[in-house]
Amino acid sequence: MNIQALAIILLALVVNPAASADEDLLVPHLDRMLRDPALTLRDVVDTTFQQYPQGSLIGALDDEAKALHRRSDSLVAGYPMIYLQWIDDRAMNDRGVVQVQSGYQVPFWMWNQRSASRTVAEDAEKATASFAAAVKHEVAGLVRNSLWNLELVQNRRELAQQVYDFSRQLYGAVKRRVELGDLARSDQLLAESDLLEKQSLLTQAEAEVMHARKAYSNLTRMETAPVRFVEEQAALKDITPQHPAVAAASALIERAQAEVEFTRLSKQGNQPSVMLGTQHDKAGRGEGFNNETNLVLQIPIGGDSWNAPAVAQSNVTLTQKVVDRNILLRQLEKALHEARHNLEVDHALLQIAEQRKTLAETHSKMSKLAFESGEIQLIDYLKILATAQAAIRDAQERSINLQRDIATYNQVVGVMP
Repeated sequence: MNIQALAIILLALVVNPAASADEDLLVPHLDRMLRDPALTLRDVVDTTFQQYPQGSLIGALDDEAKALHRRSDSLVAGYPMIYLQWIDDRAMNDRGVVQVQSGYQVPFWMWNQRSASRTVAEDAEKATASFAAAVKHEVAGLVRNSLWNLELVQNRRELAQQVYDFSRQLYGAVKRRVELGDLARSDQLLAESDLLEKQSLLTQAEAEVMHARKAYSNLTRMETAPVRFVEEQAALKDITPQHPAVAAASALIERAQAEVEFTRLSKQGNQPSVMLGTQHDKAGRGEGFNNETNLVLQIPIGGDSWNAPAVAQSNVTLTQKVVDRNILLRQLEKALHEARHNLEVDHALLQIAEQRKTLAETHSKMSKLAFESGEIQLIDYLKILATAQAAIRDAQERSINLQRDIATYNQVVGVMP
């Protein structure tokens, strides 16, 4: 069966819950969910992403990237400082010797350090964008899973309703035949027991639908769902570097590499500096101040052994990012194999399930005629019905699971809706 035919089957199962269906609930607990034909899967993903908790983290990362750009655009390489010193011999010789020094000290960039800082800022900006794309891809996976889970339990609820309605009709027919003396009282008890069992199953199915609706609204913050969200299988066969999660991991590695280089050039914050100031000297009492100008240039030399631990720590962070990406690639490769295998298996199982469904429907019709003519007992008819209903349920769920497998495959290879 091709994908187009499966889509037709699946769309036939989609129900727009109306008020009358909600009023027929066996348990008066209603989590409303409306179907909007104009709503698309992409719309749901976009809306969910805008309200997703990690959005605040994306904003913080963006602020960090902007701050790093401001650092790189600055003409100075650290905190400017004002220098003031007062020297007086009053407490010792008390000869009236006074010395006053003042100045303004400005740190400046070392060779290639500003360029390394700008690289960190640019890589941080790229990493933020890649992280945002990866988060949105993660949201798409959650939305896909929630929608197909909702579709699955909704289908089970519809089938349970059909089975319950049929069981109720059967109980009514058996009861009338018992009153006419055509069947024994035990058959009525058996039919009533079957009806209560089907009512219990319907109640459970309704509860699962409400749970799925709540899970969907909790994730998306929406009370509407799209009518159509069937996807075409992506043509991608492998995990590519453009995969949102892989791209984000690679961007973090590039930033960590830039941080290593910047740390190597920073000497733990010991920047070269220039201080321009004045010095006022008074040799003794009765003498005036002798005014001078100071120019001080400070350049750190050596000290690589003291800076080595900071560089090593940056390298540890870099190595951890590389390890994280390698682990991610292995996980994606495993998930891709499982997704591809599930598609193949579900294709084969769907064909078998469709054949079983056809046979079950034929057998169900034949057994109904046999029961009505008195050729088989009620208990045998109920067993045949249970087998047929299970086959029908399996066929419909297989069609849903196949479409869910396609959505999962697209998610694994990194395709957005």
